[in-house]
Amino acid sequence: MKRSWCILVMCVGLAFSAALHAAEFKPYLGARIDEKATEEANEAARAAKMTNVKSIIYTTSDPFDKVCSFYKDIAREVAMPRSSGTTGRPKKYEQYDLWEAYFIFDDAKDLAGSKLWVKIQRPYIGEEVRNVTAIILTQK
Repeated sequence: MKRSWCILVMCVGLAFSAALHAAEFKPYLGARIDEKATEEANEAARAAKMTNVKSIIYTTSDPFDKVCSFYKDIAREVAMPRSSGTTGRPKKYEQYDLWEAYFIFDDAKDLAGSKLWVKIQRPYIGEEVRNVTAIILTQK
């Protein structure tokens, strides 16, 4: 009985510790949910049989670096191959300079293991290219 109690206390302690290290997503001030883009992203996830993935896409006219600065204060940036991140150079997409940065809100080592992360992108590339900064929230 005493051993079971100790194990329970340790598990609760670990869960509490993990919760302390996980950040909570906060929408960027002034960003608005893009309902159409959100539905398209979730349809694509369903079509790929990724039923445990949900996305919400926010957009703002604010610059990429300003939005990234906001998320740097509450989440951890993760480098991704061929993306600019907050300190690199943009990649070319047709005639556009494409800026992308990724931020994780939990203690995962990478995006594949994360349950809560965002991609910041400018311009937003969906069915059309729009000169806005997109905040793509992904939850598992």
